[in-house]
Amino acid sequence: MRTTPRSTKHDDDLLRALEHARIAVSEVGPHRIEVVTMTRDRMCLQPSHLADGEAIARSLGLDQPLDHRMFVPGHTLWCGERDDLEVQVRSVLRQVAAR
Repeated sequence: MRTTPRSTKHDDDLLRALEHARIAVSEVGPHRIEVVTMTRDRMCLQPSHLADGEAIARSLGLDQPLDHRMFVPGHTLWCGERDDLEVQVRSVLRQVAAR
């Protein structure tokens, strides 16, 4: 009788995602990150101080903003892809210049 579960591709994906999250948090400084939320193919980092979010995102190479103005308070998710993972960093709502 087998007492340990068989490893699957999903297990490998989760372990890969965990490792990439560890690397990203290490790069930006663990003291700057409050929460890491992840799945097998995505991760979202929430900074300890939301005002640091854009700088953290840019240091990770994320440059696509997604503004959530209908939430209270509003916020911006900085998005991109890194190591085949969709990555998001939460930030204060950015102030877009009027056109």
